[in-house]
Amino acid sequence: MKKNVYDQVQIFYDEAVVWEPIIQQEWVEGFLRQKAWQGISDDKLKDTWHQIQFFILYLTHFNNENLDEISLEEYSFIVKWLSENISGFKITLKSVRHFFSILIEFYTYLYTKKMIMNLDKIKEAAQEISGGKKINLLKSQSIIEGLKSMEDVSDHFDDKVLFGIVIGEAVESLMLKLGKYFQQQEFTEDFERALYLYTGPFDNAAEEVEEDFWLGFWDYFLFDYHLLENDLKPLEYFSTTCGERLTPDEYKILQSLLGSSFTVFYINKIISQDLVECINLFTNETFQLPTPDFNYKILKNLLFFGHIFSQGLVMINYVTSLEVSINLRKRIKDEVMRQNEIFMIQEPKATLVDFFKRHALVVRHTINILVTLAKVNVTPLSQLERSYPIIKEKRIAKESVTSLLHNLVVEYGLSRFDERLLEKMWYDFCQLSVVNVRKPENWAVGLLLAYAQINGVINIAMDQVAEKKGISLASIYKIRTQLFDVLQLENFDPRYLSEDGFVICLFAE
Repeated sequence: MKKNVYDQVQIFYDEAVVWEPIIQQEWVEGFLRQKAWQGISDDKLKDTWHQIQFFILYLTHFNNENLDEISLEEYSFIVKWLSENISGFKITLKSVRHFFSILIEFYTYLYTKKMIMNLDKIKEAAQEISGGKKINLLKSQSIIEGLKSMEDVSDHFDDKVLFGIVIGEAVESLMLKLGKYFQQQEFTEDFERALYLYTGPFDNAAEEVEEDFWLGFWDYFLFDYHLLENDLKPLEYFSTTCGERLTPDEYKILQSLLGSSFTVFYINKIISQDLVECINLFTNETFQLPTPDFNYKILKNLLFFGHIFSQGLVMINYVTSLEVSINLRKRIKDEVMRQNEIFMIQEPKATLVDFFKRHALVVRHTINILVTLAKVNVTPLSQLERSYPIIKEKRIAKESVTSLLHNLVVEYGLSRFDERLLEKMWYDFCQLSVVNVRKPENWAVGLLLAYAQINGVINIAMDQVAEKKGISLASIYKIRTQLFDVLQLENFDPRYLSEDGFVICLFAE
């Protein structure tokens, strides 16, 4: 849903709560409502808000707390500063006159409400700077040096914060483009698969508030889901295919989003009214974040998960919080670390970071299961306790079968990652057994059957596959049995466990 001007104001002040802008939210909203009563369109109201927002950013950056004390020279400096720091603000007569006209209207509103003492300076500044045939920036070395010294020493509102607030509109624009792009027909299959994986086999989406559900889903889909065709995450794919069509601000935001990581953390201590110290549950790394808007009494009992910038400065997108005990927090950590061990059976050189990149959704589901379902065993420990056949390279896997796997993967809605695991299963089988391949398609379909069964996939009807391919169903099951015997396959076998299979196994009895 497209946000109106009041939504934009609310978002800005929610993000700026730590810095407490001198221009209060109710002043802005009151002024905008007055303009709305005068019949101003929503687009013009948004433009009015943007001009005021620029002014607020300047005031906050330099910690200016009194509108009546701004001099003629400082108004000139404001124009120069905005042109250097705000994307789209240019020192042209049209732009500067527009800025001052809105500022004068806003000041007039504040004056009638007795929030400021006079209008003389702002009107004089507008006339001196933009009243002629060209811009006339007034120079006062003392003003400039004083403001720059404040800028150098101020840690009240640093450049990262400025960046985060200034581009609020660009973030919204980028998210709208992402949403529109991935709701195209070509991504329908991915979208439906992602919804299935996100809700889990029990599909308890109806229990969530609709807005929370979709915020969480889009956070997962854009950052952690892997596309069927290329195994890229949607943000990565969008960057490679559409990056050149974005505005500079949108592209910069996209690169920042690509640098974020899925993190599970809790609050260790409250540093100040504005900051808390957080600890990554799995790495014990500490970092600081703005104090979240929660009751202080439960703050330390909350477990958070979502995406944060790698430098650990700002929470982005949608961060989920659940109230958990210290014991449950430890149990969640133990479960996920065991899952990482299972993943390492498939990828021996994988790190915890690799596990999170591939299976962040498994971590999400594990936390929710342990908190809400009170399930005793989430991770199948039997897979960690068993041994597996040792694979030593002896022969090349028959290419006649491998080449057919790709077509089957595409035809039956599997992923590029599934294809890789199917190829590995075929390669491993060929090292453990001398295979006489007379009918490659039989073997390819037999591999598909074995793979589907160990991963709990039930939406591929093998009798229909056999009929379509003109293959005996009995021969397919015979090959499936050979694969199970030679490779010693079991349900949810870690060596060939897919993304779908890992999620399904969490809910299996």
